[in-house]
Amino acid sequence: MRIDIPYNGVLVEMQFPDDTVVLEPRHCPIASDDSIRRKIWSNFQRVGDSFRGKKVTVVVNDSTRRLPTSKILKFLMEVVPADGVELLIATGTHRPPTDDEIDLILGDTHSLFGNRIFTHDCHDKKSLASIGCTTRGTPVAVNKKLLEAEAVICVNSVEPHFFAGFTGGRKSLIPGLAGFETTVANHSFAKHQEAKSLSLEKNPVHLDLEEAISLLLPKEIFSIQLVASRGGDVIDLFCGDMRTSFQLACSKAYEYYAIGIAREYDIVFAIGEPPLDINLYQLQKGQEHGAEAVRDGGILVVVGACTEGIGSDHFVKLAGDYPSPAQALSSKALSDNRFGIHKLVKTARRLQRIKIWYVTNLDDNIVSKVYYEPKRSPRAALDEALIVMGRDAKVAVLRDACFFVPMMIDSKGGK
Repeated sequence: MRIDIPYNGVLVEMQFPDDTVVLEPRHCPIASDDSIRRKIWSNFQRVGDSFRGKKVTVVVNDSTRRLPTSKILKFLMEVVPADGVELLIATGTHRPPTDDEIDLILGDTHSLFGNRIFTHDCHDKKSLASIGCTTRGTPVAVNKKLLEAEAVICVNSVEPHFFAGFTGGRKSLIPGLAGFETTVANHSFAKHQEAKSLSLEKNPVHLDLEEAISLLLPKEIFSIQLVASRGGDVIDLFCGDMRTSFQLACSKAYEYYAIGIAREYDIVFAIGEPPLDINLYQLQKGQEHGAEAVRDGGILVVVGACTEGIGSDHFVKLAGDYPSPAQALSSKALSDNRFGIHKLVKTARRLQRIKIWYVTNLDDNIVSKVYYEPKRSPRAALDEALIVMGRDAKVAVLRDACFFVPMMIDSKGGK
C-alpha cells in the first residue's frame, strides 16, 4: 500500500503492508464565514456595553497553533474599534515569533494595530506582576499588560494537549502570558498519571491552571474558542465567558480529534506535521498520542524533521542527571520539579511497554540521550520494524499525530 509521508518539507513515497490502517479524523463540515461572523457578533453584543470605551487587550496564539487568527480578528474589529486595541501574542515559554510568522498570524489585519502589537516574554521579569499563589503552590505572575487592560478578548484554539488535557481556554493566559517560574511550577504536575490528552476532571495541571485563572477575576474577559481542522479552517467556535466557551469547545474537539480504534497495533507510525514537527520539544506530543495505539511489546516510530532542532532544551540537559529510563522513574526524578522533567518521565513510562524510534534530522546522540532510538529515514525505520516484528505485523499510520489521539472503542462503541 502506498502512503505518502510528509517529512522535511516533502512527501516521502512509502510502501506499507497492504493491510496497513491509516488513522485520521472523520470529515467535519467547515463553518462558513457568515456563520463565524454571526456567532462573534451575536455573542459580543451581550457584553458589548461592558467593553465600550475601555482599554481592550486582544490575546492571540503564536504560530504553534493552527487557526485563522486574521479572519477572526477581521470580524472582531467590526465590533471593536481597532485603534483602541492592543494586541498581545501569547508565547508561553516558546521563542518569539519571527516577522514572517507575525505576518502569517495577523494577515491583512496587521496594519490595523500599528505599534500596538506586543509579544510576551516569560523571562522578562520587568514585564511581569505577581497576582498570588494557587493552593498547589504555584506562584502566579502574568504580563503586566494583561493586568493593565480594562477588558480582555482571548482568541485561541482547542485541541488535545498531551498533559494539560486540551489547549485553549485558560492556557491562553496561563501559561500563555505567565512568567517562566509560574509555568515551571504548573508543569511540575505533568508527571502525574492523570496529566494526559483529553483528560480534565482529575488532571492536576488543568485544575491548577483553573485556579490560577481565578486570580485574574473579576477582570472582564470575552473568550473566542475555535476548533480548527487539519487545514486550519474553523469547524466550530464558542464565545462568551472563558470557562463555558472552553468546556463547549473541548466537547467539540473531542469529537473531531479523538480517533476510535478497535485494536492496538504491532507497529505505529506517528507522523508529526507542521507546525509541531518544528522541534523535538513539540514533536514529543506525537509520541504520547501515537503510543496509545501500540500494543505491549510493539514499536512506535515518531516521524518529524525538527528543522529548528531541539527547541526548549531543558529536558535534554536534565537527561544528564537521569541518563537512563530507569533513573527517570526513580523517586529522585519523580520529586524533581525542574522544567522539562515530565518529558523524560513520560517517555520512560512508555518504554516500559513499547519501543520508541524517532526519525528526525537531529544528531543521533541527542536523540539517544533522551531515550529514543534514532533511525535515519522513514523507509529505513519501516524496513527494520517489519524485520523486528515480522512481515505479518499489524501496522497503522497516525496522521498529524501531535494533534490526533487514538482511543480504544469499548464494547458499546464508545471511546
